Amino acid sequence: MTKETPDSPSPDRLRLEAAQKRAELGDTIDQLMAKTDVKAHAAKLVHEHTPEPVRRNAGPLLGAVAALVVTGVVLWRLRRSGKWG
Repeated sequence: MTKETPDSPSPDRLRLEAAQKRAELGDTIDQLMAKTDVKAHAAKLVHEHTPEPVRRNAGPLLGAVAALVVTGVVLWRLRRSGKWG
């Protein structure tokens, strides 16, 4: 066993300091994880830069875009095959 000197902290004090350091390290790790979460960061940027009307009407807007894409693909394939235009 080691002898305690008047300047050395008590075991309870050391346990408390260790618990505080663990909590600080956990917070630091959480902050680093948040910085490296690319998916969450991208979603936040999209949300910040998307106008409110677009966010409210995303379903119909996505449907219209999908319809345009499908129409474009069909017309492109018809042209390539020589059956149209």
